[in-house]
Amino acid sequence: MSERNLVLRAGPRAAQRLREEGFHPDLFGTLVGASGGPKWLVLRHLDSVLIDRLVLPRTTPLETLGSSIGSFRHACYAQTDPQVALTCFEPAYVEQSYAEDELDGRGTPSKEAITRESKRVLDFLLGESGASEICEHPHLRTNIVAARLRRDRGRDRGLAFHLQVGAGALANAFSRRALGRHFERVVFQSRDAGVHWSDLPTTIVELTPERVPRALLSSGSIPLLMAGVRDVPGVPATLFDGGIIDYHFDFEFARDDRLVLFPHFFDRITPGWFDKPWKKRRPTAAALDDVVMIAPSDAFVATLPGGKVPDRDDFLDFGEGERIERWYDVIERCRVLAEELAEGIDSGRIAERIEPFPNA
Repeated sequence: MSERNLVLRAGPRAAQRLREEGFHPDLFGTLVGASGGPKWLVLRHLDSVLIDRLVLPRTTPLETLGSSIGSFRHACYAQTDPQVALTCFEPAYVEQSYAEDELDGRGTPSKEAITRESKRVLDFLLGESGASEICEHPHLRTNIVAARLRRDRGRDRGLAFHLQVGAGALANAFSRRALGRHFERVVFQSRDAGVHWSDLPTTIVELTPERVPRALLSSGSIPLLMAGVRDVPGVPATLFDGGIIDYHFDFEFARDDRLVLFPHFFDRITPGWFDKPWKKRRPTAAALDDVVMIAPSDAFVATLPGGKVPDRDDFLDFGEGERIERWYDVIERCRVLAEELAEGIDSGRIAERIEPFPNA
């Protein structure tokens, strides 16, 4: 792990346990996946390593907690053959395509077109039996995070809806807890899931095979960009992207006494989507005490095309063919991250790389 392409950060308790026990699957009780759309491409091969070394060999339950693309990734982890699911997910996501008549003057696809493509991606990801496999997995306990407006009027566009979303953003500027006056967290949990929240209003919904596709779609339905999801079986609400509340998560959720693993796109954590302008708003040191974060270093990110992690702006900045080529290039370049992580785990030297979180 001499190249230092990866950053490994850990809270004090997590660092101590890693040094004492080394990396082994049952050391971790929770796996967190952030929102971020195309940013997940830098984690594509890291996901493959974690499937082999965290998921497949484990003998104890693992809570997977994800919003938006994080929940998509975890849906691959929780299938009978997660590597096949991940292999199906990659090209389905990268090769999203929109017809000219689906684009506005800036090249932005319509809400309906983006929702259609998202459904197509999920169809490839889940296949014929993925939804049932996720709910019946012997070790993985799935938690899919979505969000709803507390004064839900069934809208996903128009001035009134824009004002509702804007009011939530304004409240959040004063404090994260104030966001709870406008938005509510909705968590689809599989049987025996054990993650609990007390920071913001939260509704728990049982995750069933019938709900899995719509729960995943709602978790990634960005307001103002995509249509809200209204037809989740048994859930009378209009649901949107879980990243509104839990963008990278604030880690203020109750879990067991094992560690939390957080593979991330960046070497920084922004709790909610509306927190992006507030650089000093980040998880507390206490919340990160048992957290291990794995992320590409800023120096490595600077070597990627354009010197950045892929994002949604790529749809506007590049033609379809160029965007797809760049995204596959990023995936291939990031293979070194997976190799570095695998070497650290297999050699038993991963704890040598531990650094504290900046606010710890």
